[in-house]
Parts: sequence; C-alpha cells; structure tokens
Amino acid sequence: MNHVVLWKYFTASHSVHQFQLRIESYTGNMYTKILVVLLCIFALNNATFIDCGSKLGNFTQVSVTNCTETASTCNLRRGSNATIDIAFTIDRDISNVNTVVHGILMDIPVPFPIPNADACANSDSGITCPLQTGKLYNYKATLPIYKKYPKVSVTVKWELQDENKNDIICIFIPAKLV
Repeated sequence: MNHVVLWKYFTASHSVHQFQLRIESYTGNMYTKILVVLLCIFALNNATFIDCGSKLGNFTQVSVTNCTETASTCNLRRGSNATIDIAFTIDRDISNVNTVVHGILMDIPVPFPIPNADACANSDSGITCPLQTGKLYNYKATLPIYKKYPKVSVTVKWELQDENKNDIICIFIPAKLV
C-alpha cells in the first residue's frame, strides 16, 4: 500500500480570492497524485498579491485593473489608467497615511511618484484620517500607465505608511506593462 503524507499550505491574497490548499494523509493511486500536483501548480501560478512586510495592519482584499484570477501577472496596459483597491484593517490608531510605490526591476527598487501620495488629503482614496483600530478601510488609487513606459515585467511594491514611515500594509504585485 502506498501511503503518502503531504502537508502543503498555500495562501495568496489577490483580487477576490484566497487560496488554501491543505492535503493530509491520503492513500491514492497515480491519478490522485497527479491531481494533487496539478492543484499545487494551479495555486502557485495565479496572480498573487504577497505581503511584503505589513507591520501595523493586514490587507484582506486587493484588486487591480486588468488582473485576472488565472493570470500569473497583472497586465497593465500602457496608455491607460490602472486602479488598485485595497481593503485593510489596522492594529493601532493611525493619524496619517502616505502612499509609497516602487517598481522593482532586476532587484532594484525604482521610486514611482504618484499624484496625491497623502491618502488622507486625497478625497478619492476613500480614507479619512485618523484611522481607528477595529475598522475596515477601503483604499483606492488610480495611476496613469504612460505609453512611453517600456514593455517590461516588474514587481510593484505598494506601501501605505503611517506618519512615522512604518508600513501599515506592504504588497508585492507581479505585473507586466503591455
């Protein structure tokens, strides 16, 4: 009898879904093993938003324009706008929120200046400061993706920081400028 114990835990927060794959002690044939491998590959190949060091909060949902659930990256169309929506909670009261964005190319973070980086002063962000512990907040930002940008794959590092430059949330977004 072929008895396999496999424990795989995978979670990736992205646009709407969270995936959790947990397989425990099973006895199976070759087809079952193939199915398990395919499920693991499927889960790992979806566009994922990865926590890159959130310290003062947790994001519960992220969505990005042109980011489908089955793509391995978010396609950001040059000559258009991209909108990001982030639902998050915080661990302590926060008086101010600033947005910091980097494009990471070949392991080098390149600052990406965004209009209205002060989320509290930007009425379109959905944030009203101060933020209070225990509430769910929905942050929104729209950025132009200029046609002059090169067609490249990039990891977008999106941070919301408090008044002391501590990360409230930090998200890696795999993207491709198309």
